[in-house]
Amino acid sequence: MPQIKDIEEVKAFIRQTSEKSAVYVGCDSRQVRDYTVFVSVVVVHIDSCRGARIFWKVDRVRRIRSLRQRLLEEVSRAVFLALEISEVVGKRPFEVHLDINPNPQHNSSLILKEAIGYVLAQGLKPVVKPHSIAATTVADYITSKY
Repeated sequence: MPQIKDIEEVKAFIRQTSEKSAVYVGCDSRQVRDYTVFVSVVVVHIDSCRGARIFWKVDRVRRIRSLRQRLLEEVSRAVFLALEISEVVGKRPFEVHLDINPNPQHNSSLILKEAIGYVLAQGLKPVVKPHSIAATTVADYITSKY
């Protein structure tokens, strides 16, 4: 799993995959002491059936106390990364995975409509839990290392 040092390497990898390959972008965060760690990921699901290559980057910022603000920052980072690579995606399946649970019993649901609207406004396809594996599984796994 290579850490993203240059977005061009991600674009180059996507270009060399088939049009059947799916591209998923997501972000998750974790509170660690006095800062918040954000992990943004690009998952390239090769031919949508033959494994995947994962690219990721980690950012640390001063601790964000508001859950709403932190969740919106995750959405914003995922959208920004998706827009950075969108020019090379072509006709491949392309989704922005959000770490948001649509069930009102979960705190993350408070920004559901706002987050989906923001992603759609950028011309991207939003996916929420339980289908948002790039955010809820891949990025979550990497954040657990911090």
